[in-house]
Amino acid sequence: MPPRPRRSRGALTAALSAVLALPAALLATGPPATAAAAVQCSVDYKSTNDWGSGFTAEVTLTNRSTTALDGWTLSYAYAGDQRLSNGWNGTWSQSGKTVTVTAADWNRTVAAGAAVTAGAQFAYTGTNTAPTSFSVNGTPCTGAHQPRSPSSPARPPAPSTPWATRSRSPPPRPPPTAPP
Repeated sequence: MPPRPRRSRGALTAALSAVLALPAALLATGPPATAAAAVQCSVDYKSTNDWGSGFTAEVTLTNRSTTALDGWTLSYAYAGDQRLSNGWNGTWSQSGKTVTVTAADWNRTVAAGAAVTAGAQFAYTGTNTAPTSFSVNGTPCTGAHQPRSPSSPARPPAPSTPWATRSRSPPPRPPPTAPP
């Protein structure tokens, strides 16, 4: 058997350096860029109290995606002369007819299927028409629900059975009485 040729130490070092440099180069560039997932949402708007020159409103943003929504800004516009006074459960602002609410630190993440509600107080003159178009993080909320007034319930009324609100079982029955 003929003797094996001897490789130079320099060639072996260069090959080993190339093999080790490949993972380091991949880590430095990060994973390939992908497009951000579109927001999948619905918005419920409800005027909770209207006294003729002002009102309070709630917006409920529901995350319809299968992943959490980390950070949100909800925008909509009024057709009339509604003017923001103050808001809660987010940072509210208004520019012209466009109203924007941005998540607070404590409610910025909305889990998949979960919802977050924010509210505000407004003044107005004329009519108080509810908005019908909403966007979240610049993406139209195509699942937006119709606005509700305080008189239209969000869910069906509770059963009228008297025991339905007190316990899970019907009230005890009186013991039978024996005929005289």
